[in-house]
Amino acid sequence: GDRLRISTLAEEFGVSITPVREAIFRLVSDHALDMKAATSIYVPELSVSQLREIQLIRHLLEGEAAGTAAQRITAPELAKLEGIQDGFQKAVSVDYRQAALLNREFHFGLINAARMPVVSKTLENMWVIMGPLLSRFHAEVPKLELASAQHKHFEVLEGLRTRDSGKAKAALQADIAWGELLIEWLEKKENLAEV
Repeated sequence: GDRLRISTLAEEFGVSITPVREAIFRLVSDHALDMKAATSIYVPELSVSQLREIQLIRHLLEGEAAGTAAQRITAPELAKLEGIQDGFQKAVSVDYRQAALLNREFHFGLINAARMPVVSKTLENMWVIMGPLLSRFHAEVPKLELASAQHKHFEVLEGLRTRDSGKAKAALQADIAWGELLIEWLEKKENLAEV
């Protein structure tokens, strides 16, 4: 719902207005921003139905990418994912912003290991669209216990290590299913707004 101003963003990033304007137009075309007029640019608020659609797309495409990655991942890529997960485990209880960045890095490291560029681009767009909502969710909701040995990323890693496509896919899809908490939170916010 925040309004963005091109001049303010240019000043904040220390660049001219032109690259900021180009980036905004790209984000508008990717549905990550709304433009109501030439100078009226807003961060859109996702509805529950939009979020459910994004979660479905992620469930299907990221699951397939995880299964494919189990067959294509290299030893250095696997080691990098293990390091990212280790960093995530350390950050999750102390710095939600860093944990969120590492979580995204884990997911995209996995997606990139599948070597499916069209799937990767589609999923990148889904993550960009839901990014502002995820930030609000993590800022407003008390920390959940994600620093557990039961975190689904560990099962994904085991599937990758053993080249078990089914295990990697199922574990990643179970990780995405955790997003139901995000949907429930958004439903509560929408219900409160209607009152």
